Amino acid sequence: MGKILKLDDIRGHVYELENWKPKQAPQAQKYFTEKYKEIELEYKNLLEDFKWNKIVYESDVMFVPVMGKKYYLYTNSKGKRFLSLIAPEDWRKNDLEFIGVFKQDSRQKWQKVDDNK
Repeated sequence: MGKILKLDDIRGHVYELENWKPKQAPQAQKYFTEKYKEIELEYKNLLEDFKWNKIVYESDVMFVPVMGKKYYLYTNSKGKRFLSLIAPEDWRKNDLEFIGVFKQDSRQKWQKVDDNK
């Protein structure tokens, strides 16, 4: 026969562990499930950030970037990626593939930003 563990709280209430577990287990399970989803999303965002930073750092940059300023990433007709100060609507060349808009933060990490901002 198993023992029933009794716990006292600060108000003097006594709880038997066997009665407590079934009531608290779903709440604990929900917490861990939600925490797992948060960590999974954070991990996916980290991978996405890493991917974009790798792409930008492997691209040609012919200037010293200023933190917080928008830059435009393109691929030219030879397949070479480069970062530019020129927005897509200001180019007269049609042989460029626009990839995205990026800003560098204070940690020198590139952030992909919405090009409508």
